[in-house]
Amino acid sequence: MSKFISKKNYKTVSYGSEGYKDLSSFEELQADSDRKGELRIIDNGGSWKVGASKNLYTALGEPHFVKVLMSDTQVAFKAVQDGTPGAYEFCKGAIIYSTDLAEKIKTLAANTEFKSNATTRCGRIDAVQTDEDGSTTVLLSFD
Repeated sequence: MSKFISKKNYKTVSYGSEGYKDLSSFEELQADSDRKGELRIIDNGGSWKVGASKNLYTALGEPHFVKVLMSDTQVAFKAVQDGTPGAYEFCKGAIIYSTDLAEKIKTLAANTEFKSNATTRCGRIDAVQTDEDGSTTVLLSFD
């Protein structure tokens, strides 16, 4: 459960005043540069889910439902209307709750190490295209 922070739970310290902490001895942490990818494969204790990056979700037009198509080397996400048979639903945070889908994507991303109880980013956008019916499809590769 979240804990609300109020001014009563911490003190405010101004520069130069008593209690001010000099940060020169602190080590700056850098963002991990290899944590890039348009898909997040999330292991939640053996239950897998797939998350779209903001970039991928925006490129699709922020749909509520997508069809997922796969080849031997790529996966395609196609924005579809509500009620489309076989479509996956994007839940809050652009998450698809499907262990089966995550496992299939993991086979395409064979060069990526997927750790237990962790989120792994993979995939890059190769193309964003508009199909004959006007829907948007995003093609991803995993090399």
